[in-house]
Amino acid sequence: MSNNSASPADLTALDRFEIFEQLVRHQCYIDNDPSRESADKYISLYWPEATFTVHDLRSQTFTGPEGLKSLYDYAHSVFPLEKWFHDVGWFEIGGAGDTAIVSWRWRVNWKAGNEGVVSTGTYQDRFERRAGVWKVIDRVSNIDPNWPAALFQPYVDRQDELFKAS
Repeated sequence: MSNNSASPADLTALDRFEIFEQLVRHQCYIDNDPSRESADKYISLYWPEATFTVHDLRSQTFTGPEGLKSLYDYAHSVFPLEKWFHDVGWFEIGGAGDTAIVSWRWRVNWKAGNEGVVSTGTYQDRFERRAGVWKVIDRVSNIDPNWPAALFQPYVDRQDELFKAS
């Protein structure tokens, strides 16, 4: 926030921490197994009408629990997520009242067998608080333009063969 004095509508430190905890949960839950239980845990981070737009080798928007489940299932069946782990990079949380705007960097690394970064990018999120609970209402993921996204093309080329629903 650009001003030095907080107004009653500004986000509190507790609001910011609760939102940050949601960012960490997102990265933790995406690293879970491909089961329906794990997909449901991931979906629980979003409001029922939430949207998630992905800009990588494809540009696609996923809406609501079924769309988010499809996104989770796609990631877990088309890509070797069991060999990767996700991290939260820098983040900025702003907003007031029951709405927060969050910009943050994601990073995916190899767990074992390989070294280095699998991919990086940014999220632009809008969170809403309802009945005291913060969840994502809108998320946009942009792959880092410096990352060679074509490395994922062999997986995408086989998506019809690899995709499995939880």
